[in-house]
Amino acid sequence: MILSVLVVLVVLVDVLRLRSRASKLRVLAQGAGEHSLLPVTISGTGVHPEGSWVTDADLVDLIPPDLPTVAALDLLGAFDPAKYRDDKWARGISASQAVLVREQFVEEINPDDPTEFVAYVRRIKDNVRVRVDIAVAPGLKAGPYDLGYRAATLKQFGKRPALWIAGSVIGYASVVAALVVNWQWGLAALAAYWAHPLLVFAGTPLKPRDLWVPRFLRTPYLWLKTSGGKKSTADKRQAEHLKQAAPWYEANRHKDFREARRDNCPSCSSTDLRLWVTATDLVQRKPGTFTMDRCVRCGHVWQNPRLSEEGLGFYYRDFYDGLGETSAEAVFSGKNDPYYGRARLVEPFTKPERWLDVGSGHAHFCLAAKEVLPQTAFDGLDQGAAIEDAARLGRIEQAYRGSFKEFAGELKGRYDVISMHHYLEHVRDPWEELDIVADVLPDGGYLLIELPDPEWRLGRLFGKYWMPWFQPQHQHMMPIGNLEHALADRGLTTVATERAKAHLCNDFTLALLLFLGNVAPRTPAPWRPERVRLRRTRSFLVWSLGIPAFFVAMALDQTVNRFIAARTGNGNAYRLLARKTAQQA
Repeated sequence: MILSVLVVLVVLVDVLRLRSRASKLRVLAQGAGEHSLLPVTISGTGVHPEGSWVTDADLVDLIPPDLPTVAALDLLGAFDPAKYRDDKWARGISASQAVLVREQFVEEINPDDPTEFVAYVRRIKDNVRVRVDIAVAPGLKAGPYDLGYRAATLKQFGKRPALWIAGSVIGYASVVAALVVNWQWGLAALAAYWAHPLLVFAGTPLKPRDLWVPRFLRTPYLWLKTSGGKKSTADKRQAEHLKQAAPWYEANRHKDFREARRDNCPSCSSTDLRLWVTATDLVQRKPGTFTMDRCVRCGHVWQNPRLSEEGLGFYYRDFYDGLGETSAEAVFSGKNDPYYGRARLVEPFTKPERWLDVGSGHAHFCLAAKEVLPQTAFDGLDQGAAIEDAARLGRIEQAYRGSFKEFAGELKGRYDVISMHHYLEHVRDPWEELDIVADVLPDGGYLLIELPDPEWRLGRLFGKYWMPWFQPQHQHMMPIGNLEHALADRGLTTVATERAKAHLCNDFTLALLLFLGNVAPRTPAPWRPERVRLRRTRSFLVWSLGIPAFFVAMALDQTVNRFIAARTGNGNAYRLLARKTAQQA
């Protein structure tokens, strides 16, 4: 009985969530009008948009009312229609049927590949100057739905196909188990499971044409189709990139990129050191083992021996750009609260005219900070190609691509505020970066820094699975007291700090994610060419068993993790705002 009730409750919660979204879908008005038909229609194979719809957007993704059930459920699970149009953080989404778009934003895409529609709409929506919408288009008939692309589409939506299959199998098995244990109560669980799509779409603008197909029969077929399937155009491009990169990785992956080990602390020169962390690359799984030492005297933690500049190039390649660009963009756009918190720390002290964000990446911080400080002009500096895209998308006004040192002379005295968010831990010499920023800032200017906190208790407890250790990219982890002293030595006075407010309650969840990712077999890559036997089966088992553990980890983050932060006043990160004092003549 308990199992049956649990199944019914889970189904009802999901129905309420998806039904709420379906009912909020915008329905376009048909006919002529001032904003009726946009100049260009891009449609998928077998889709023939032959009407006109009223809209004032620059791009509208059109949803046919008869969109197949699976496609409609996947779409609703990936976005919130109530927020999508006006939310600059909502990632572009598409039903992959047809798009109305103004001529200046037209791009040529492969109409046979539904994932190309998602990628195309996302590129357009990322531009803060463009209005993008998604709506039901009355009169539009859905084209054929190729389930062969479902896994690739889920990936574009930011989902893991293996996790979807694992969750679906668990739900299906729960219904079967309820029937076996007590068939009377099990029938209630089966009825709720069967009625799920009917309850989601009843009375909403969507009327899937295959809604009559029983869910209990359709689901095993979906497992089969989702576990394999066709490669998307993006997957093929990625495979070609991998093929071209393979010789370079093969020539470099056996090298030892580490420099000589140092026997004293780079912060205070003490020789009283302790081994603190031993880790591997848990994210990309590039080869190598890395150690971090801690200075007993001052608490500074750093990579020892550290990577050479050539080694950093090896481990950074295809992480933020290239193969890893899509993943990095998804991570940095996923949670925007910290961006607002950083800007609000500065707001009581100054209303800057110009602000430079060093290590800006995709400039998500600047996008959020502009809402807090609308009169401020934001520029960004980074060594990756993403900084140039950020300027093109309107997130910053000017992009500087290169090192901070390279542009120091050009930037001197131009900015009221300079920020470095999760930047100093990546550089080989953070003290040199502080020298540069102290020289570039004008008298009275402000420096805002956010860093992972090596004094956070859970960092030591989780060891290599504490995400902020992040080997091999993080070179230095500076305690807040050390940073304050280093700034004071350079004429910058600390005026505000935040520790608990900078904390993100995610340590247990991210540690579990790193652990399971380390256990589960990975797809071969140029830096790990070995093919694992039964990779998909083993990966499926790992993530299936891991799903219940995620609920436990999230609960621990919201209870134990939050309690420790509140009790100690510390967190897994800290923010510091410092002001440059006028130099005496």
